[in-house]
Amino acid sequence: MKERGKKFIFLLLFTYLPLIILAYIIFIYGLIRRSAKRDDSQQADIIIVFGAAQYNGRPSPVFKARLDHTANLFKSNYAKKIITTGGHGLDARFTEAGVGKDYLMKQNIPADCILTEPSGSTTLDTIEKLLEYLKLQNLNKVIAVSDGFHLFRIKQIFCDNRIVAYGSPARQSPIESNLRSRVSASVREVFVYTGYLVQRKLHLPFPETKD
Repeated sequence: MKERGKKFIFLLLFTYLPLIILAYIIFIYGLIRRSAKRDDSQQADIIIVFGAAQYNGRPSPVFKARLDHTANLFKSNYAKKIITTGGHGLDARFTEAGVGKDYLMKQNIPADCILTEPSGSTTLDTIEKLLEYLKLQNLNKVIAVSDGFHLFRIKQIFCDNRIVAYGSPARQSPIESNLRSRVSASVREVFVYTGYLVQRKLHLPFPETKD
């Protein structure tokens, strides 16, 4: 009887576990896409734009879309300060944060309104560094600018650290405007977000890949 019971349990797991995993992936994917479609922008203490690739000191099309959207939010008086983020990529001469600041200054945004966080290497690493500044300055409401697929995780990490984050997607990004890229990035985000949940639950370091 015990052997038969073990076989039955194994059969149940073999049958239903893949379905449970698939249902989880679909559920989280749905949350990611719902968040990607919403622009929650409202008055905040600061706008944070998350970095993306830069080439020879110039923002990539993805990064440019994020920066253009950030400039529009700033000029619409959603916040009085901006933080650009992102460290060194393949080109050690520039940081994404520095390139982002230079680009925004060319959009007639005053230099003293733009702060930089150039040392973060991943989303989680960047936010952990930002939290130090936000808490020191007693800032608790931010607008997070990135590609839509990225915002669900960003908002969750901020929320887990008692910071209110309003997601504002860069809709003109080549990633979000292309179906294949959008789906691919969102599926990948399911697994990166799951890794974050595991890391947080077990208090383990999680080797998050660079965004």
